[in-house]
Amino acid sequence: MTDGNKIDALVLSAASGEWQKTALLISKVFDDPAFSTEKDTAQSVAERIYTLVDDGKLEANGNVRRWRDSNVRLVAANSEPEGKEKVT
Repeated sequence: MTDGNKIDALVLSAASGEWQKTALLISKVFDDPAFSTEKDTAQSVAERIYTLVDDGKLEANGNVRRWRDSNVRLVAANSEPEGKEKVT
């Protein structure tokens, strides 16, 4: 499993179907014992979140690059994401 896939798994396990601040999700992943703070940073987690939003696995409300001003949640398997923003 690559580092990106490992971070993706941590992000998806920390995310929920409820909206939560992007900064909170990053913090949850960063605090997970399985996360390697020696190799990765909070920015590494954020980059994976941007990718997961672009891939349609997470839904974003607001500019996801503004961690404290945006919210993210898991995309429900049986629904189309509403208001999904592409990260550019």
